[in-house]
Formats: sequence, C-alpha cells, structure tokens
Amino acid sequence: MSTPIFEKIKSLLDSSGVEYHSAHHEPTYTSEDASRIRGVALHAGAKALVVRGSKTKQHVLFVIPGDLRLDGRKAKVVVGENISFATEPEAVTGCVPGSVPPFGSVIGLKTYVDRRLAENDVIHFNAGSLTDSMNMKYSDYLAIEKPMVVDVTES
Repeated sequence: MSTPIFEKIKSLLDSSGVEYHSAHHEPTYTSEDASRIRGVALHAGAKALVVRGSKTKQHVLFVIPGDLRLDGRKAKVVVGENISFATEPEAVTGCVPGSVPPFGSVIGLKTYVDRRLAENDVIHFNAGSLTDSMNMKYSDYLAIEKPMVVDVTES
C-alpha cells in the first residue's frame, strides 16, 4: 500500500510527463540496504537528510549520494547558521527515518542537492516509505524539483 507522500511524488512526476520507475520491495533501513535491494551502486542513491538551523529552527533538506557523508562545515555555510540533524524528522516530513524522498517541495522543505549526485545519469530513492522506491533521470529531477545545487559532502 502506497503512502500519501508516494502518491504526491507520483502525481508530480506524472503531471511533468517524465519517465520514472517505481518498485515495491522489502523494507530498507539504510542506504546500503536500498542499494543492495535495487541492485544499483550506492553512489546512485539519493539520500535525503533533514537538518535544522540552530537560530531560525527552520528545517531544510539536503540530498546527497548514498555513499557520501554530509560535511557539517560546508552545510553550515550554505544554510548560513549552525545546523543539526532533525531530532524528529517524521514530525517534520511525515516520513519515517530512511524513507524521506529527495523532493522537499512535496514535504514543505527547501531542497539543496550536492553537486556530486550529478555524477549519476539516473538516481534512485525511497519515496515516502521504506518499501517504495523510485528512479528517474537526474536531469529530470533537477528540472522538476529545482533544488539549489551545492557542495556539501565530505571530500
């Protein structure tokens, strides 16, 4: 059974007329699990991380390749203040940890994507649940989501 977030993403992609694929599978709790189940490189996974500004308390979404880590110093510069990972991402996004999609526009968050995700022609991501995945061309993702492209991963 699909989630409301999955349905919102599907509707967004359908209305945009882009090609994408979805799959229902066993639960994936980590990027490594998802990569294994999807049979794709870890780097092709679009890992979505919810962070919160220390002063403004505003939440934003960082999307990075599944095999990389967020560099807190770089992310701080992008956001303009100290950040921390959201303590209750489910309350902010409506998604359990590990299921947040790379579409901040669907869950009400400003989206930043790390420039290194562009090393993939196709990206793979959880779509609002631990059991629903989608994949699509990275170029289509950029055109639809219009995230700010930044450098926020560790070197």
